[in-house]
Amino acid sequence: MKKIVGMLFLLVVVFYHIYPPALQIPVVGNSAIFATGGLGLALYLYHGRPYTEIIKIVFAWLFFGFTYLISSYVWMMSDPASYYINNTRSNIAWLFSAYFVVYIFFQIYPKGSFFTFLYYIVAAIVLQGIIALLMYRIPAVDDFFRSLQLPNALQEERMDATEGERLLGYGIAFFGAGVIYGMGLIVAAFIIIKQKHNLLRLFFLCAIYAFIFFVGVLTARTTVVGLAASIILVLLVKLFDKSSPKGQFLKFVSFAVIFGVIGYTLIYIYFPEFADWAFELFINYSETGELRTSSSDSIEHMFILPSEFLVWMIGYGDMRFWGSDVGYSRLLIYGGILGTFAFFFYQFVLARIAMTKDKGQVFMMLVMLGYVMALNIKGLADINSFLYLFAFYFLYYRYFIYTPKLERLGKFNSTKLRYAVQRPSSDRRVQSDV
Repeated sequence: MKKIVGMLFLLVVVFYHIYPPALQIPVVGNSAIFATGGLGLALYLYHGRPYTEIIKIVFAWLFFGFTYLISSYVWMMSDPASYYINNTRSNIAWLFSAYFVVYIFFQIYPKGSFFTFLYYIVAAIVLQGIIALLMYRIPAVDDFFRSLQLPNALQEERMDATEGERLLGYGIAFFGAGVIYGMGLIVAAFIIIKQKHNLLRLFFLCAIYAFIFFVGVLTARTTVVGLAASIILVLLVKLFDKSSPKGQFLKFVSFAVIFGVIGYTLIYIYFPEFADWAFELFINYSETGELRTSSSDSIEHMFILPSEFLVWMIGYGDMRFWGSDVGYSRLLIYGGILGTFAFFFYQFVLARIAMTKDKGQVFMMLVMLGYVMALNIKGLADINSFLYLFAFYFLYYRYFIYTPKLERLGKFNSTKLRYAVQRPSSDRRVQSDV
């Protein structure tokens, strides 16, 4: 019973880590991430700041901020640091919220299991999908969950304007929701293709994969980018990771086709009012042979590029709306080429910390990086909240499970764990349990 309560608590914590605006903390008035982030920071300090890799993360973030501060002061923009300061606050909260999540996970699963950790992430995203469906069908449920989330006047206005035209999630909607559903597809695909399953469990996991896609595409068509990324990951693991289970690829493809047909049919039965909108990409492809939507057609007109050399280099340092939602346009105008590089470099640093010697896991990290780069063609996006989770999982596993095991086997002579693992990063990559 105690473990079940712990598992449910962990699921709730993971959910609000991924969807922090879904819960407003009373009195404080901030989202849930600041509560779990505060607890995580307190734990991290209490544990004696165990991970030297935090220094890399801090310096990568300072590089990211430094590029924008240069441009903001060169152009003397008003309130130049507001975006960076607010973004820094949020990322510190997410960083230590991830530490809190990972700490709770290893209290429940002392030996660790990366697949189990990924199941919680997928479960949280599935839970969001279930809540979104209930909110759409049952007004009382919609009112209840809206009352819990952090107020956002602009998003509430947009949600009211589009109600009945798409699914609106709990604490998130539109492009941001599509980003997370896409991440759910990548993680679910990795579990399906990399872990050994019996037929029943594989069937169940493929059903979950299909559920994430169909609920996601009814919420935001950006989910299709995640679908493409997950397929690329499956192919990479199938072709280049010899340790992946044999025979599961064809079963996955078979089940995916079956659930694809079923899901497509059910959506036209139960959501006919916006089924054509959700599947516009596939409809246009079947009719014209072109992968395009009304939204993608408008992107080429929304690309706004700097007109001055100095702006190309360092941007304006002002993250106001310049008439474009395109991520690359906003990054270039805000921080120029240097700032845009720093934005993605920070995520690469996080992914690099999370990489192990397992090829499949490395492919997953690389696909996620490619995914976020593709997303920024549509809108400004990062996947820091997920990368923090992966980084802290493997840091904990490396310092407190893997390295002590090597010490017991006599592989390390050092008496202190921290010094035993302080080697160049290429030597510190662990063989994960995936």
